[in-house]
Formats: sequence, structure tokens, C-alpha cells
Amino acid sequence: MTGNTKTALLRNLILPLGDFLFGQRMMSRLKFLEEAQHWPVDQIIEKQNQLLREVIKVSALEVPFYRKLFAERGISPSDIQSADDLSKIPVVTKEMLREVYPQMATRSTGQKTYETSTSGSTGKNFFVIEDAYTAGWYRSTFLLQLEWSGWRIGIPHLQTGMTLNRSLDRRLKDWMLGCHYFSAYNLDDIHLDQILDAMDHHKLKHLWGYPGSLYFLAKRAKELGWNKPLISVVTWGDTLFSNYRKVIEETFHTKVFDTYGCGEGVQIAAQCEFGNYHLHAFDAVIEFLDDNEQPVEAGKIGNIIVTRLHPGPMPLIRYAIGDLGVPSLAEKCSCGRTLPIMDSIKGRSADVITTPSGNRLIVHFFTGILEHYSEIEQFQIVQSEPGVIVIYLVPKSEITPELKEQITEILKRRGAGDLKIFMEIVDRIYIGETGKHRFIINNLDHKQ
Repeated sequence: MTGNTKTALLRNLILPLGDFLFGQRMMSRLKFLEEAQHWPVDQIIEKQNQLLREVIKVSALEVPFYRKLFAERGISPSDIQSADDLSKIPVVTKEMLREVYPQMATRSTGQKTYETSTSGSTGKNFFVIEDAYTAGWYRSTFLLQLEWSGWRIGIPHLQTGMTLNRSLDRRLKDWMLGCHYFSAYNLDDIHLDQILDAMDHHKLKHLWGYPGSLYFLAKRAKELGWNKPLISVVTWGDTLFSNYRKVIEETFHTKVFDTYGCGEGVQIAAQCEFGNYHLHAFDAVIEFLDDNEQPVEAGKIGNIIVTRLHPGPMPLIRYAIGDLGVPSLAEKCSCGRTLPIMDSIKGRSADVITTPSGNRLIVHFFTGILEHYSEIEQFQIVQSEPGVIVIYLVPKSEITPELKEQITEILKRRGAGDLKIFMEIVDRIYIGETGKHRFIINNLDHKQ
């Protein structure tokens, strides 16, 4: 089967059938996005405001938290007609939603729901409720931004990630989309060599994953003289540092297409072939506000505030995700897409822990494990001497010695086997001068 035939079969038959069976509507929305990304700006704004009005109406009627919030501010759903009216609504924080989760922050959609978790930029575990339609909503946008890199559905590719337990639906997805999935927990030379061997064996030209994992893969490839040009590299989940981008692009002779979203189920922005970050205007209204909740000027750093344009089981309106970003001075892009542009993301910092055996533990190594423990409110990893880390835990409920042993065992089994791991229970986590939480503080004199 040729690549074009497989793509057509997946797009027109298999994936639409899956949407029908599971209630996602991912493919129909992808077709809409592929067309709407080139709409006149006025038409994009009109559609965005229509979606916004629907979200506000549903949230005010069906979600107790927002109904109370609107009543306290004397706001009626009819008061919010466009994105410009959002300033009438107070900014909503994770702490505010945690206090009322889940009963007061959620609504029934008639679909089966499930809980997902994210650590965000604060390092605190945060839980949201999703359903299949909500997942299909953001997955369609994810597919769109992968298309921007030159990939098409069904083209084989390699992905590094943290979801090692590939459930039946994930294995089916991997098979259909041609995904070769490798761990981002293990980034020692042995495992990096296995990834490069797989790329050779399967002749893979598209590479996806966390910036840290792909950076170390590129460094290893350069050490080995691995010199096979790729078509594209797509990154997500962490800050793409300029030196990471430089090494990856030089090694694999291609562009890096960075994407930006949040674990709460929102795709926010992605880079096009000209390097601009286009905001996904049909997924969310994005505001850039100063600490007084006033809009910042283009080119200035502001707090990123998200209003998701699909209510789902847990609406997010004027939600402070904890990241910093810069709205762009540019109004148009040479790629021809008319979606708005942001300049850059400034708010996510990452460090790396290197084990004595040479494994590199990026930030998602830890978040991918610790964020799933409801007993943990917040955490931070500190390394001050080789081979030793201290994990500081702010408890949400009792953290027993047995739980500590369980976490330590999982960390060691997944890649930190030769680290000495100590855990300390603390009342709060240190916040640096930037005011942003750092998941990892590496006090060793090392170069990334």
C-alpha cells in the first residue's frame, strides 16, 4: 500500500468510522480546521466569538462554579458577546478550581468521562475531567499542527514519550498512524542508540517528542556520525531552548516545529514553516495580561490566560495556566494562514538530572510519574551532589513511608536506578526570583 493510499484510507474511512464508534468527531473537525485556517480574519473572529458565546451560556447554566462567579460579579451570559468582553469576568486560577473540583466545576455531557492530570507550570497536581468529544476536539488541532510540519496521517514516524503502557486504543492508534513509540524515561546512550537504529531500520523521516529528549538524541547522533536528513522534527511539552533547536536542526538537517499546549486539553499555538507561532483561534481565546490583569502591549511579556472554546465536562474560562508569553507585533505571516500570531513562550523552564550511568532525566521523567499521585499537592527535585537527588513533597493527604517506597521503586525502575533518592515532606516549595516554579533545581556545575 502506497503512502497516499494509506493516508486516503485512514482519512476517509478508518478514522471517521472510529469517530462514529467513539463519539470523537476528530476527522470532521480536522477538515474544518484545514479550511478555516485560511479564512479572512474577520470571519475567524466572527466564528471565535460565536463559539465563545456558546461556551459562556453553557457554563453559566450548567456549571455551579461559573454560575456563582457570574452572579457575584453581576454578569449575565448576554454580557459576553465577544473576546473583548472577557475582561468583565475575573481570572480563574488552578487554586480556585481545586477548591470546587469536581462537583462544582463540572457538568454532564451525556458521554462517559474520565479524569486526567497535569502538573502545569506550578508543579502542583491538577485534575480535569474529559470525555471522548473533548479529546477529539484537541486531537484534531494536534493533527493540524503536525500537518504544518509536512507530515500526513499514516506516514511512519518516531515519537518519544512517557506513556509506556500502551493501552489497546493507543496500540491501535500507533499501528494506524505508523507511530514507533520509544521511552523518554531512558535517555542513556544505549537507549538513544536503539532509537537511532529504529529510525535507520524503518527509514523514518519524522521525529516527535519533548525538546530535552530530542536534544540528547541529536547530540548522540552527532557523536556517532549519524547523518541522515529528516523531513521534520516536532516538539512539545517543554521549553525549546535556542541551543536545543540549533543542535537538533544541525544534526537532522531540518526545521524544528515547536508546538504549545497545556495538559488540561487545549492546543494553544504551533509554529508554521516560517517559524511563527500561530494561535489556534478556534480552540481558545488567548489573553496576555500583566499582574493587574490588564492586557500587555505586543512584544511585552504577559501571563497567558486561556478560554477554551469547547465547554466539555469541565469548562475553562479565563483560566490562568501559569505560563508567560509574548504577543506578536506581526499581523500577517508569509505562510498564508490568517490565524493570529504570538511571538514566544517564556514560562516553562526545565533542567536535567544526569545519573551516574549516564541516563538523562528530563522534567517529564518526574512529572510523568509524580503527577499521578493524588496524595501529592506539589513537588520539586533538587540535586546538589552527584548521584543524589532530594524530592521535596508538599502533601495533599498523608504520604506514608510505604508510598515513598513505592514512588522510589517506580523512579528507579524507569530510569533512576543508580540514583540515591531521598524524599522530604515540606510545607511549601521554593519559588525562584522569576516567580515561576522550577520542577528541577540542579546545583551541580554542569553544561546542558
